[in-house]
Amino acid sequence: MKNDTDHDFAPASSASTTDDQDIHDNINGRMHGPMSGFIKKHFNNFQYVRHDGELKLQAAGRQSCICAIPSNAPSPDDFLQWFQNYLSQESDGARGEWHISRDSIAFEHERTGNGTRLLLNKAPSPANNAEIRWDQVQIIGQFYHQSGFSYRDGLLSLCRSAHEVFASQPTRLFLHGFYIRGSFVEFWVFDRSGLYCSDVFDIQTDFIQFLSIILSYQRMTDQDLGELDTIKTDEGGSYMMFDGAETIPSFGKHYLERKPVASREGIVGSGTTCYRIRMPRSSQWSAILKFKWRWARERPEDELLRLAHEKGVWGALSLDYFEEVESTANLRQGIRWGTQRRFSTLPSSKGPGLTLEQRQEATSTKRGFADYTEETNNYFQNRILTCIVTSPVGRPLHTFCSLQELLQVFRDAIKCHKSLYFDAAILHQDVSAGNIIILDGENEESPRGILIDLDSAVQLPVDSDIEPDITGTRPFMAIGVLKEERHTFRHDLESFLYVLLWILISNRSDSPPEGSKLQQWSKGDWDELAARKCLDMGQDTFQDILNEFPREFHSAKPLAESLRRILFPLQTGVDGLEIGETPEDVNKFYDGIIDAFEGAIASYDR
Repeated sequence: MKNDTDHDFAPASSASTTDDQDIHDNINGRMHGPMSGFIKKHFNNFQYVRHDGELKLQAAGRQSCICAIPSNAPSPDDFLQWFQNYLSQESDGARGEWHISRDSIAFEHERTGNGTRLLLNKAPSPANNAEIRWDQVQIIGQFYHQSGFSYRDGLLSLCRSAHEVFASQPTRLFLHGFYIRGSFVEFWVFDRSGLYCSDVFDIQTDFIQFLSIILSYQRMTDQDLGELDTIKTDEGGSYMMFDGAETIPSFGKHYLERKPVASREGIVGSGTTCYRIRMPRSSQWSAILKFKWRWARERPEDELLRLAHEKGVWGALSLDYFEEVESTANLRQGIRWGTQRRFSTLPSSKGPGLTLEQRQEATSTKRGFADYTEETNNYFQNRILTCIVTSPVGRPLHTFCSLQELLQVFRDAIKCHKSLYFDAAILHQDVSAGNIIILDGENEESPRGILIDLDSAVQLPVDSDIEPDITGTRPFMAIGVLKEERHTFRHDLESFLYVLLWILISNRSDSPPEGSKLQQWSKGDWDELAARKCLDMGQDTFQDILNEFPREFHSAKPLAESLRRILFPLQTGVDGLEIGETPEDVNKFYDGIIDAFEGAIASYDR
């Protein structure tokens, strides 16, 4: 079974490189709607009553507000100007300001299909030529002048905004949005299980309801907007309290580093985000705090970490705290779910197919989400937000100080993998650049590098009746895994080779340079990736990879070639080494890899 995996870990400070196809693949088949109980669930606490040409908010615990009702609903031609003028006048008691993208206010562009972003910001709206502060965005909207514009492309544009919000606010529980095409509007909510919408309705005929909802957005609480309330802020920064922690003081607060050290891109999925944390009055980061939306059917990571500790795994992380915070099932409570939906095969405005006139004619009788999508056989997948604290902190792999240090880190990370496998019967299954850290050990006996993140790990033996799936981080997946073979320790050792090549050729940057063969290891479907890696690992073509090594790392070429020969011996081709399954055979294979590193490390001591 081929599972869609999360996007790769990336530094949270880097700009998102996810394109529309990635977003489409991430959300398609994970959409619900229209949900008949949508308005009641999300806006029942906001009761606007019409009285003498005004809307009056009547809701317990809410700040009272009275808003004038325009004499007529705005037409699509006038909508943007009306939206900007009206909401700026009705901002008393509002929690933020609306921002309209500068380059889309010109209506000539709207008529050619370009959309307009409507964003509710916490801080005052940025200047029209200023870069959007996605960490300040609370509500997202997308407006199109014509309803005949490609429905899918417009929704993907809204999803692009959602993607940016989740990337900049990784602990956000959910996000509100709305999508307007001509006079038709749908209201949306995004969370880590997918996205779902209200019934579609016409602004012209249901103007009061539309106006009430837009005004409600500005008077929502942090909880209404999906902001995580376990993270607090004081003069020292953002912090969390860890009541009942296992090794860190339960009576004290811990401050989070301003930006996460790593996070996963995407709307749907685990949304894994990691922060370094420290105690008050300390300048040293003492542990790693990780938030992850675990699929409810997956085994919690804390169980595997506890098992590794009990079995005395060499180099295992220490589990300091674990808590289940929230679930998407609870966030969606009160709404009845059916099967998820995916886009129908209607040609996109960005590719070949129907002309604009033909698309407009084909969509003239269609209004909303249900008309442009079809049911799947998939059902809602509940995801549970877990909070886990582990130590030690360590340094990212790309911060290695010397080639010798890097090779020591790899050697010890492989020894850690071996101990997980033999001592605790745990197979890691996601050896990647982000899952190996450098430790500044106090003595020679301490590991210089270890494996972290047991999110994808399994306890052996795995039930043979379970169909294998594709697990790992795309550039580092073994060829056999891409070909749907059952994941084994040997595939993880192959991944170590790919990580080593990646780190050396990237030369302390986030990714390989432009034009590198390794750039292609993240592109294409599974079969294409398998074929490409088979070619790159060939006896002759592997030299092209080695030629990409920076001059200062040329001395590592013999090691890389030795690892390739062990993993891909000539007599079996590049599909991998056929080895015995006895512990002695497996141990011998590990030792061959470790000895290759030991030999390379020893050469620097001569």
